[in-house]
Amino acid sequence: MSGVEVWQSLPTFKIGPKKTFLGMDKNSAHTFKLPKQMDNAIIELLNLGEGNLQAEIKLIIEGREYPATARLWRGNRDRPRTLEQDDLPEREGIMFVWAQYEITIMAIRIAFRDTFERISNGDENLNQSATFVHIKNNEFILFS
Repeated sequence: MSGVEVWQSLPTFKIGPKKTFLGMDKNSAHTFKLPKQMDNAIIELLNLGEGNLQAEIKLIIEGREYPATARLWRGNRDRPRTLEQDDLPEREGIMFVWAQYEITIMAIRIAFRDTFERISNGDENLNQSATFVHIKNNEFILFS
């Protein structure tokens, strides 16, 4: 390879995995909402917006690559249940989702087995965090 390649990386962020992250919620979601300050950067990086609400990403877990999806969700209040449509502002955010990828589900459950066991026993996650490091394009390393 000749020459030098330089690119921008997004900020690293950390979350505390809970039931939804591990798919242990009522909907077996296997997802989490990214910190709000990441939204614009992810939208720009993955070219998300009208007509393109999701993009494939890669999670690198313990040195192996696993598929996931970055999804732009919009709380547009089209069908409110209790409040009027104008009572709350429209919202949007970014979620990482891997419910459709069994191999990613298993890799995350193994990497976060202590948290999985604690939550399975009715306890809270007290000691394990999920750190996401953007390395390039649509690739993120996930550290437990």
